[in-house]
Amino acid sequence: MTAIALPNFLIISTMLVGMVNLITPFFTKNDSQIRNFFLFSVSGFFLINILIIDYLFINGTEIRFTLLNLSKYSISFAVEPIGLIFLTMLAFLWIPALLYTVKFLSINGLVRSNRYLFFVNSCVLVGCLIALSANLITMFIWYEILTLCTIPLIVHDVNGKSINGLIKYLKILLISSLVLFLPAIIIIYTQIGTGTFVKGGFISAYFSDKAAILLLLAFIFGISKAALYPLHSWLPAAMVASYPVSALLHAVVVVKTGLFCIFKILLYVFGLEYLQYLFGNYNWLIIFPIITILYSSLQALRYYEIKTILAYSTINQLSIALMSAFLLTPKGLAAAVMHMVSHALTKICLFYSVGGFYSMNNIYKINELMNMKKLAPKVSFVFLISSLSLIGIPPLAGFISKFYIMMAAAESDNFLVMIVLGISVLFSALYLSKMLSFIYSTEDTVKTAIQIQNNDEINDNGEAKKNTKKLHWYILLSLYLCLTGVIGFFVVQQFVNVLLTFI
Repeated sequence: MTAIALPNFLIISTMLVGMVNLITPFFTKNDSQIRNFFLFSVSGFFLINILIIDYLFINGTEIRFTLLNLSKYSISFAVEPIGLIFLTMLAFLWIPALLYTVKFLSINGLVRSNRYLFFVNSCVLVGCLIALSANLITMFIWYEILTLCTIPLIVHDVNGKSINGLIKYLKILLISSLVLFLPAIIIIYTQIGTGTFVKGGFISAYFSDKAAILLLLAFIFGISKAALYPLHSWLPAAMVASYPVSALLHAVVVVKTGLFCIFKILLYVFGLEYLQYLFGNYNWLIIFPIITILYSSLQALRYYEIKTILAYSTINQLSIALMSAFLLTPKGLAAAVMHMVSHALTKICLFYSVGGFYSMNNIYKINELMNMKKLAPKVSFVFLISSLSLIGIPPLAGFISKFYIMMAAAESDNFLVMIVLGISVLFSALYLSKMLSFIYSTEDTVKTAIQIQNNDEINDNGEAKKNTKKLHWYILLSLYLCLTGVIGFFVVQQFVNVLLTFI
């Protein structure tokens, strides 16, 4: 095979290996060692494939592939730094996601596990294709397909609540993309004749300043997977889904796709220099994520349902990344990408931890978390460390990425961003401390609370005498793998920084 053909083959092989994992869930109807072996093996081969692409790109190999060419419209894929960071993140998290999901389905007795796993794998694969998109039309097509792939997961258990949640989810995501995202793309293709991503952007010579700003706003709000206020409410509505899906929506694929698409448009459609010219000395663009940060922080304090708190926490952290990106500087965008990765690792730990609590005792609200430190000390520890990371305690992942954002804001003399980031950290500490206080509550408090809430008999250890399910070691292994990224994020940081030097 020639050196020229190898890079193209790697994109094709990435797609093919990912597609194999769409078939493996159907090897057996229910959870089995055979099915799990193939699921994990294929996702492992996929990660190896991506690591090879990482190596070749870092060593100067250009990787590009066109699947379909129709005049100025083409379905094309290419490797660039931000896309490769996103792609590697997805490939790494695919393995622990499968480890966790196969046993979560088994423990909680969810039927049609093969269909469930098919759509989980579909979402990850489609996310990878978005990461590889070489132009706007390719990005949009896979962006919409990702929305459709999540539908069967949200309503896997069909009931009135899941249907209502799905309707709200689809209403916001589809209408915003069809009314704003798609028209912006059509305008660019009509005016320029291409939507291919170019380093430094390509639209500055084709639109007036006002038209360019309107196009940018259409992209920002049309890509509502980034959950900016007021197009954020789809995210709490989607919490009707089970915990593996919630993690998929909030930590790994869906919301990170929203961030990634906006980052890519800022860098490769508009260009940071052109954006700095457009907004001059008064960068009002940061007002949108700031409003979202303050709103979501207050909302997270209002609620007692665990999933709802985590949903607003996700909205909050997404807008922190957008606030950094909207500084419109190279350091601001680099810090935003760093926060995207750190939040993915941190939030998947949080969701998988509370999913473990739910699997053991059907826990929904924070006051039901009492005594979990004794029932599930290992899972409680993972929740504790990931909570500290989300708050921004050193030397964990959340601290590193927020430190990058603070430095980017300081370089731009943007004290408003620094203040808002500090406020967000304070609110995160408040609502996460509230949850941790129940998990690590004292024995006397536990006894009283359990007696009041469950009317159960209490044993000598302060625990209610009720049956609790044991977590499979697959789930614990998944948690430890993700937690490794949170604790050892300084290693991940080095990899991200290497790729960001190519921007």
